[in-house]
Amino acid sequence: MTFLHHYSAHVHLAKRIPWAGPGLLPRRPVALMLAAALTTVTLTGCGGDGRTVSSAPTPSVSPSASASPSPTTSPTPPADRDGDGIADSSDTYPDDPKNIPQQSPVNLQCETSNDSGGSLFTVFGSKDGRPDFAEVWAAKASSCEVVGSLDIVTAVEKQAYKISKYDDQDISMLYEICAAVDPEDVYAEAGFAASSEQIPEINGALTLCPAHPYAKRWRQAVQRGKVDADLEAQGRLFGSGTYRVGKEIKPGTYVTTDVEGCYWERQNRSGNIIDNYFTSGARRVQATIRSSDYAFHSENCGEWRPAR
Repeated sequence: MTFLHHYSAHVHLAKRIPWAGPGLLPRRPVALMLAAALTTVTLTGCGGDGRTVSSAPTPSVSPSASASPSPTTSPTPPADRDGDGIADSSDTYPDDPKNIPQQSPVNLQCETSNDSGGSLFTVFGSKDGRPDFAEVWAAKASSCEVVGSLDIVTAVEKQAYKISKYDDQDISMLYEICAAVDPEDVYAEAGFAASSEQIPEINGALTLCPAHPYAKRWRQAVQRGKVDADLEAQGRLFGSGTYRVGKEIKPGTYVTTDVEGCYWERQNRSGNIIDNYFTSGARRVQATIRSSDYAFHSENCGEWRPAR
């Protein structure tokens, strides 16, 4: 009986150490497993802040936050088609980078063969600063008149005005001369010699419109006029009146043409007639003035010039 009691005590002690059974690993103590779990969850740094490493999410970078700010759009520059640095809205001459002053369009009322009442033409400036009369020339206007006032603006106009020797600060007359292509233009007549007063005006017009249909004839008239001006300055070209020989006119043989009622006489110091002549009409009249003559007088004989 005593033996049986000892056996039951042995069995009771065996139940305190559980057996895992054959082929099974012994169970780990609960304390060790808890410590391992805490190790994986919490990492205590040197500073002791106790931050959780495994559970902290990695912050994602937003593309919009990391990109550079968008550049500010520059305003569109104002139009400047001639590239002179001045906006077209403020540029008086938007098509001219040199900004050469240009005359405003000039209106001309002209008489033409196609319109007896007159036609209105508008003359615009060209690139060389000269007005373009091509349209008026094509219409062969016999006379023209500037409509409204006309200021002197361009360098060509200033030069033409200076050459013309006008003194009224107006070049309307030069525009009117340049515009007309009159068949009866006296400046264009064959053999015409411009006077000393006409020469500056013609040269002024030629400065303004050097391509005029009558430009060649005008230049010839000017050339003849210059020759005559030299003769006049020498006392070898003169008209009606009484002239002192050797003082105002030179002795020599002179002629005049196409005269009516022409009378001339040579005088001595006392005013007496040495020789005289009269014709009611002649194609050509000749007179020889001697150095011994005191004066020469003529009436209705036109212009005396040296005989050739």
